[in-house]
Amino acid sequence: MMLLTYCYRIKPSDEQIAIMERWLELLRRHWNYALGQRLDWLNRTRCSIDRCSIVREAIGEVPEPVNYYTQQSALKVLKTGRKLNRK
Repeated sequence: MMLLTYCYRIKPSDEQIAIMERWLELLRRHWNYALGQRLDWLNRTRCSIDRCSIVREAIGEVPEPVNYYTQQSALKVLKTGRKLNRK
């Protein structure tokens, strides 16, 4: 039995190239935004010492947790072209 492999090369049209570049830019921006969101959440919720204070709480409001699932749902909204509900 002989297995054959094939190598394909795509040659997109100018319109397809424009669509692919738009998607790549959209995904790059979303990746950077999501990364910034996670880093911001970590910095806001991190305590400078290794234990919590009994007397005090964090100053200011603690943002809602940012995780894979909240960011995944934001990507679905972004792909459909609707605006995100940001507070």
